[in-house]
Amino acid sequence: MPSKKQASAAPDASLQARYDRQVTAGCIKDDAAQRNVLALLEDLAGGLGQKSLARLFRKPEARRGLYIWGNVGRGKSMLMEMFFEAVPLEKKRRVHFHAFMQEVHARIHRLRQEGRGDPVALLAQQLAQEASLLCFDELQATDVADATLLYRLFSGLFEAEVVVVSTSNHPPANLYTGGVQRERFAKFITLIEEKMQVAALSSPADYRQMQMKSLEQVYFYPLGAAAEAFVAGVIERICASSKPKSDTLAVHGRTTMFSLYDESIGRFTFRELCESALGPADYLALAGRLDTLILTNIPRLSPEKRNEAKRFVTLIDALYEHKVKLIATAAAPPQELYSEGDGTFEFQRTVSRLVEMQSQQYMQK
Repeated sequence: MPSKKQASAAPDASLQARYDRQVTAGCIKDDAAQRNVLALLEDLAGGLGQKSLARLFRKPEARRGLYIWGNVGRGKSMLMEMFFEAVPLEKKRRVHFHAFMQEVHARIHRLRQEGRGDPVALLAQQLAQEASLLCFDELQATDVADATLLYRLFSGLFEAEVVVVSTSNHPPANLYTGGVQRERFAKFITLIEEKMQVAALSSPADYRQMQMKSLEQVYFYPLGAAAEAFVAGVIERICASSKPKSDTLAVHGRTTMFSLYDESIGRFTFRELCESALGPADYLALAGRLDTLILTNIPRLSPEKRNEAKRFVTLIDALYEHKVKLIATAAAPPQELYSEGDGTFEFQRTVSRLVEMQSQQYMQK
């Protein structure tokens, strides 16, 4: 499955030069921590353009990629995108790790049905043939059942000389966020540390939070009559017809009904999307279907609502990665939606993204 982002930069457009232009244009602030990581990416990009790379990576001690970790909003994804666009390779792919794992499970299932051999080993070979560079956004492990799968799959990718670059909110030692049987991921974590250079992006600022708010309000709180009036006003303003039609989202046999405006604007309640048995595949399908999502009645989430909070995190990740515009009504500002309970650390990424999704820069993407 090829990436949507395949355009390569001119060979002489170095990453540092690209970064300098962004700073000069006022698009980003000059950041020493970002430049340190950029230098590592620059070296890797240069190596990927040389025929000697394959010989270099056949050395047993060679590292086959870069693992960039740091708190939310520090610029990891921006640097990854800059690197990906600059690498002069035809066979390269960038994908959010949630989407990648959904694909991995589906392809392993098909290979197992075909009965042609070890499905994990076969998939590693197929992935290596499809791309010599794999870039993962938001690498993390939440399901203990994936421990052995990830170790075997990544071992196969490294053996096939695939270069892997990833971003994460956690250092490798804390990659698994499921909370139980953490020791089962020890081999995978050791593999990452042996085969990938680990770089911390320690910028002190959350640049998503610093972005200017959109002049047009897209996140309204608290709930009540005023919130309902806000949604009605938004629909009147952005929809050519204020009369929706009923549509369905069908994934893996699950069918979800929703209201659709102008073929690309969908309206859901929080209950419909996050209190139902939906998962990453549903949210990715939804993000691929819509340009704008109106999500109403987001409540404050108590510790007992950890499953609903986790679904909400996954939903926002899918919308963000697909650049879907979000219009929402909620009981509280993003920072106060889920402040206690399992997964509150991961929820900070969602808070940051909800803030960014209200900005002019995001709305104009």
